[in-house]
Amino acid sequence: MTCVKSKGRRRSRAVLALGLAVVFLCAALAAVTYEAIYPSASGSKTYKSGGAVLDVSNASQGYVMVKKQSKKRLKVRITGKNQYTYDLRNDGEYDVYPLQDGSRSYRVAVFEQVKGTSYSQLLSKSIGVDLVNEYAAFLGPNRYCRYIEEGEAVRISGELCEGLETQRQKVETVYEYVTSNFTYDYIKSLTVKPGYVPDLDETLKTRTGICFDHAALMCAMLRSQGIPTKLVMGYADSFYHAWNSILIDGEWVRYDATADIAFFEIRKYTEEAVY
Repeated sequence: MTCVKSKGRRRSRAVLALGLAVVFLCAALAAVTYEAIYPSASGSKTYKSGGAVLDVSNASQGYVMVKKQSKKRLKVRITGKNQYTYDLRNDGEYDVYPLQDGSRSYRVAVFEQVKGTSYSQLLSKSIGVDLVNEYAAFLGPNRYCRYIEEGEAVRISGELCEGLETQRQKVETVYEYVTSNFTYDYIKSLTVKPGYVPDLDETLKTRTGICFDHAALMCAMLRSQGIPTKLVMGYADSFYHAWNSILIDGEWVRYDATADIAFFEIRKYTEEAVY
């Protein structure tokens, strides 16, 4: 009898210890905080070729910056675990591109249009990246989610989240703001042109937009609060769509503001790209 009781006590202690470990782990994950990242081209480490400039000075913060002045269309291709091809502005100003595949080697290439869909390569460079944290690429602005620290989206987010203590409280507050104050632009959804990039100031002014606009706004408002937020592109059932995946207490949680705004009933999400 004594031996049986002793084993029972040991088993109970083990279960209790495991339970406490899980509680402490969850608390630790909930307590983890990150700093918002705002890109800058410091020029301390650059590569130049064919008139294109690649600034990798702050690659450890999850982004590179590229610029090129041209009268032709430009493309940037970044290859890590996955391959992403973007448009590049041709006014000679820097664009920001995320390194969303984590710490690893990346190849960055810049192309200029020759004619139609034919492009010539101007620059190609392999870089080794060791990120300051694994979520760095999802803590700042980029090509598809443009905002500045002094911008309206950041200001509103700061006001909404002032005094809130947890990530979940901030996420729910921002989500409620977006889903309650913005509408879905059905005309824009039918007329939007390829290469469209959200203008967050315009979205805030008009209080309407398509899924891309809503997801980009969520990104800006939450990243500025130091909450890792992905802008996800893919299929919602059979139509192309944009939504967010947000890190809350160590887990990625899907939020689809447009689905709530437009009362879409979506059964299946298929992720194609993450920015």
